[in-house]
Amino acid sequence: MSFTLSVKNWLRLAESNESLMLKYGQTGESKYLSILVTRLADDLFHYMVSQSDHDMAKDICQISWEKVIQNRRSYSDSGSFKSWLFKIARFSLIDELRRRQRWQMVELAEQADQAPNLADALHQSHVTINFDAALLRLPLLQREAFILQQEGFRLREISIITDSEMETVKSRLRYAKQNLKSLLKIELEGGEHE
Repeated sequence: MSFTLSVKNWLRLAESNESLMLKYGQTGESKYLSILVTRLADDLFHYMVSQSDHDMAKDICQISWEKVIQNRRSYSDSGSFKSWLFKIARFSLIDELRRRQRWQMVELAEQADQAPNLADALHQSHVTINFDAALLRLPLLQREAFILQQEGFRLREISIITDSEMETVKSRLRYAKQNLKSLLKIELEGGEHE
């Protein structure tokens, strides 16, 4: 019983990401930033790697955290810190893609058509491979909205991160789900005939 009480007390003491960022913005103490990085770095990397390649995802994550540091005083508690961070990362990715002149849908489609290598296939189940391949075949904006929803963002937050209207986000999500179902059905039917 005392263990349960101590866990409940610990959970009450855990500060929100927003509170930590406000404290970091006011004081500049790295301990607050360190907690935020520990909590959100994996989520941010997962989002970035789903939108780019591994190396670029690492670079964009680093750039994003640097921008958090540079703009720490400009953060306001008007929304979730995670949404603010992901929006910074998204714009950093767009800037980098434009800088590299890779913001063309044709090149992104070519990347999506690349099949996973054999080593990856050995480590993942057949279903996961099919899903990942189908996800990569989605148009960039549909894939982005779907992944953000899977990260736990609500429609309003996705709308803010992507700088899109909520109805547009709803449409992208609907089309992403329809396309995934269709692509997965094709993958499964293709596998049965082989």
